[in-house]
Amino acid sequence: MSKANLTHHFLIAAPELSDPRFEQALIYICRHDKHGALGLMINRPLEQSRVGKLLEDLDIEVTDPQVMEDLALEGGPMYPEVGFVLHTGQPEWASSFAISENVCITTSQDILKRIAAGQGVGHYQLCLGHASWGKKQLDQELNNGDWLVCPADLNLLFDTPFEERWQIAADKIGINFDYLSSDIGHA
Repeated sequence: MSKANLTHHFLIAAPELSDPRFEQALIYICRHDKHGALGLMINRPLEQSRVGKLLEDLDIEVTDPQVMEDLALEGGPMYPEVGFVLHTGQPEWASSFAISENVCITTSQDILKRIAAGQGVGHYQLCLGHASWGKKQLDQELNNGDWLVCPADLNLLFDTPFEERWQIAADKIGINFDYLSSDIGHA
């Protein structure tokens, strides 16, 4: 997989991945190019971080009651104070860019105001922080077997319960972690 562009794919943490920050992580790759990669963990809700409260802390009035209940996600260990919004639709916001035909990432406040009002945004995930890899670092981790790769889909990205996402992504590529062993070649 070292030459593949993994933008709009999921990285599924292998069970033997040694970094506890990524244990059972499912990461959506937003950018992968010759300079490195950037992704957002999409299966770690921050139980104490409701989107509505975070928006109110930014002095954004929340009028959509569902937003008060939505959970923010731990996007990764890098810059946890920075929010990233993954959303469906087109890149119409100030700092949006398209990842795929119907998934964008945005860091601007204009989308936050629309989310607070329940307007103009279909599905979204607010992620705090991100995961990133330097030049060829992700390729090396893939070669080491740290990550499995799965094509992304909107259902898994936005609708599947957080606690099921890691296993469902593995199921999509035919991996059953109960039968996977890191002790290959030993009887």
